Amino acid sequence: GFTPPPLDPPAINIPHPWTRSVNGVCFLESPAGHSFGPFEGHLIGCEYDTRRLVRMTLQKIGDQFQGAVYPLSREAAPDSLSFLGPVSCAVSPRGELYIGSMKDSGWGAGNNVGEVIQLKFDPASLPAGIAEVEAVGPDSLAIQLHGDIAAAAGDASNYRIESYTRVSTPAYGGPDQHRRRETIEKVEFDAAQRRATLKLAPLRPGFVYEIHVDRKLAQRGDFFPAEAHFTFHAAP
Repeated sequence: GFTPPPLDPPAINIPHPWTRSVNGVCFLESPAGHSFGPFEGHLIGCEYDTRRLVRMTLQKIGDQFQGAVYPLSREAAPDSLSFLGPVSCAVSPRGELYIGSMKDSGWGAGNNVGEVIQLKFDPASLPAGIAEVEAVGPDSLAIQLHGDIAAAAGDASNYRIESYTRVSTPAYGGPDQHRRRETIEKVEFDAAQRRATLKLAPLRPGFVYEIHVDRKLAQRGDFFPAEAHFTFHAAP
C-alpha cells in the first residue's frame, strides 16, 4: 500500500478544488496601517485557475501557526471581465496593491499574455462579511465580523460547520477524509465587537473547519465573504 511521506502540517490548508492553483502571496501591510480596513495585516493569495484572489489570516498558539482562508474576490464567469489569471501580488511602499496576471495559451499553442493591475481598496465600500476566524478554546471558534451586522448573528441556525482532514495521496488534491457535520451547541454574539463565539464538540487537531454563514447576517445589502476554512492545530 501507499505510505504517505513525512509532512509538516501546514498552518492553513487551502481547500481543493475550491481553489486549484494558489501561487503568489503577500501581506496586506500599508505604511499608515489602515489602508486595508478590517483586512490590514492579512495575507492574500493569487488563485490562477478560478481567476480570483483569496485572503488568509494567521493565529499563533505557542510556537505553532494555524489560520483560515476566505474568498477576497468572486470567482469569475468563463467570459467575464476579470483577472487573466493571478500569479503574483505585492503592496507598494505607498500602500498600493498590485496583482500580476497571465493567461497560458495552452502548452505552447500560442503566445501567452499578461497584465499588471493596481487595485484601489476602499474599506468604506466593503459589504458586511467574515473578517477572521480563530480558535478561542478547545471547543470554541470565534468569528469576527465586519460591517453592519444583524442580531441574527446570535442565532445558531445561521451557521453551518463541517470538519474534515486531508491525507497525502498520489491523487491530485486528494479526497477529504472523516468529514462530519458539526453541532453548534451555543452562540454568544457580542454586537459591540461584531464577534460571534460558537461552542462545538471538542475541536479535532489537524482538521479543517468549513464554515458557512447565512447572508441574512447583513443588516442591508450583500454579505461577503460568507465562508471560511479554518485549520485547527491547538487551542489557546
